[in-house]
Amino acid sequence: MIGKMINKTRRKFRLPSILISFLVLQLAGTVGLVLSLSWYNSRATARDLAAQLRQELIARIDQQLKSYVEIPHAINRINGSAMLTGDLQIATGTGFNQLWEQAKIYPNTNLIYCGSERDGSLVGVGREPDHIPLQLVMYNQSTNYRGQYYDLNHWGDRTILKQTGTKLYDARKRPWYQTAKQNRDATWSEIYLDFDTQLPTITASTPIYDRTGQTLIGVCATDFILPAEMSRFLRSLKVGQSGQTFIMKRSGTLVASSTPEKLFEGEGDQVRHLSAIESNSALIRGTAQYLQDRFDNLKGLEQVKQLEFTLDGERQFVQILPFQDKRGIDWLTVVVVPEKDFLAQINQNTRNTLVLSLVALAAAIAIGIITSRWVTRPILRVSQASNELAHGNLDQHLDSSFISEINTLANSFNRMAGQLKDSFETLERKNQELRLAEENYRSIFENALEGIFQSSPEGRYLKVNSAMARIYGYESPQEMLETITDISTQIYVNPTDQAQFQDQMENNDQAQNLEYQVYRKDGEIIWIQEDTRAVRNSNGELLYYEGMIEDITERKRRENELRRQLEELKIEIDQKKRQKEVAMLTESSYFQEVQEEIEKVDLDEFWS
Repeated sequence: MIGKMINKTRRKFRLPSILISFLVLQLAGTVGLVLSLSWYNSRATARDLAAQLRQELIARIDQQLKSYVEIPHAINRINGSAMLTGDLQIATGTGFNQLWEQAKIYPNTNLIYCGSERDGSLVGVGREPDHIPLQLVMYNQSTNYRGQYYDLNHWGDRTILKQTGTKLYDARKRPWYQTAKQNRDATWSEIYLDFDTQLPTITASTPIYDRTGQTLIGVCATDFILPAEMSRFLRSLKVGQSGQTFIMKRSGTLVASSTPEKLFEGEGDQVRHLSAIESNSALIRGTAQYLQDRFDNLKGLEQVKQLEFTLDGERQFVQILPFQDKRGIDWLTVVVVPEKDFLAQINQNTRNTLVLSLVALAAAIAIGIITSRWVTRPILRVSQASNELAHGNLDQHLDSSFISEINTLANSFNRMAGQLKDSFETLERKNQELRLAEENYRSIFENALEGIFQSSPEGRYLKVNSAMARIYGYESPQEMLETITDISTQIYVNPTDQAQFQDQMENNDQAQNLEYQVYRKDGEIIWIQEDTRAVRNSNGELLYYEGMIEDITERKRRENELRRQLEELKIEIDQKKRQKEVAMLTESSYFQEVQEEIEKVDLDEFWS
């Protein structure tokens, strides 16, 4: 009786309702799980995106910073070489055109100059605060060691005397000179506010020694507007929506910032370098304070670090990269990105996903049941064939389907599989041909009897073969590449030969059968013959020079010996010719008659 009552009261469900109910529950659970995973993954994605963004930015900043800090020291080395070769004469002020060219190429330099150890003379080229025009400054015996400032025209020639100083000047007593002399190596000054430009400036100075490396002949220096340049570069970077980048010393002093703020405050003797915790940016200020508190005033930071901290209740992602150049720079590059920059869009996407999921839920209930099995089977065949294709089995073919889209997909897949097969075969054949070509070229390059080289337009060898190194007396190509830093001064004996080479390259993009004298490693002078061509890219820009040389010293010697022998033979022939003419003259009848008449003359009677 009770069982009958239970059977009567138990609710009965139709099979379609049960199936739909289970489908609804399954889809709802799936949607909920997707939303939960989406929220969780959004956090992980934000963290990953922040890490990738920080790594990319820190790498770009590091690369740019390395490029910037090398520029002034490279300029100093070039000018030092000019002092050694005599192209730059500080005592007379000649050769300053090189400094003028450098100042034009690098507008972020404030002053490029060199001082002499002999008498404290100085010659330099700098710019006015508005960067125009460039001017020459000289302190030497001819100026009574008082500054003379000359305007330079657009050819770099000295024009009118613009200003004459009143104070005696001795470069040897200046801090930039004494620091480089004391360190006996390239060094940096502290960052200071330039008097004329009122821009943060840093000076790179390099001592210049004679070829023995023992005697100091002077110091070359470059005033570089590095902080301003780096700040301009940092502002050009896109750091999320509100992220910031900055560079600071380990003491906390701010070197550069992505915000348009000043690095100094005050005037005259009251000028003070601001620290990062005094920044106008709350994000930079808070990040610097966090780093100083955590790392004992930043002394413990020796490698790249990715950190997270909370500022005003919001999570911040930080990446730090120490930067050192072994010349005195010891800075920290910092990138900080708020988490909200990434979560704002992710949260909006999550909300959109929720709405779309609910809409799709209703549509999926109606459509999913009908189409799932109908569509799944042919798709599965495509998936299986794709998996085989991914594992290298390119002989795949799908049968046509009664579903138009699946049929189109099958046809596209069949064409793709055929094209992939053809492409892989072609690629393999091309790779084989390329390997053979590379091996042939490498064999020719390494085993050629003639010297083969590639050199930059700036005058430095990029690649040389063993024969080239052997001709010039070096043990290996690597030794030659490291030793020869300026072809024009270290290779050419006569500068006119180098000028002739440049003229032919500029006019014809090639130089053929050039014969000139060069220096070997041991100083010996030899003759070579050169054939060179210019290599350009698709835009016509010059990439490098490529050519071959041959040692013709022995041939030249034989030619000189042959000319000497020809001269001696010519002299001998001339002597024999004169002897023959004298013999013919003395044997003539006229000469015999004259001689008989002379013998008949009585000399005593003739003179009486």
